[in-house]
Amino acid sequence: MRRVGALLFLFILAVSGLVGCNHSAELYAEVNPQSLNKKVKDFADILKDRNGLFLYTLVGEKNYLIVNYSNVNQGEEANFLESINAKVQDHTLIININVLGTQDYQDKRLGSMRVFSLASANKYEKIQIFKNGIETSFDAAGG
Repeated sequence: MRRVGALLFLFILAVSGLVGCNHSAELYAEVNPQSLNKKVKDFADILKDRNGLFLYTLVGEKNYLIVNYSNVNQGEEANFLESINAKVQDHTLIININVLGTQDYQDKRLGSMRVFSLASANKYEKIQIFKNGIETSFDAAGG
């Protein structure tokens, strides 16, 4: 009987650990830019020739993080989004992104604009963004 109880405890512990690991995934989800509504598409279209981190926010609607590193001048390093994670701490949505660069313009990691739907704003009061471990600001915000 003790063995069954111990196994049940370990199972519950493992499941709760897995649920905790998925918490970050609940805070953002990558979306296909073609599936966005017209307002968000129009905002993203304005940004297509600019590299950077952008926030689309409108009261009562979803917030979107737009990451665009698709533009590069010949001879310059091409940047790309390597990873993203997020957490809520003290009513602040903290987004950490890692950006890498390459001189190889054929690198398969290079790509087009990426759009992430952010969790409902009722889960946080403000957004703080870090790029490669350094706090930064959005290059533009709109909505």
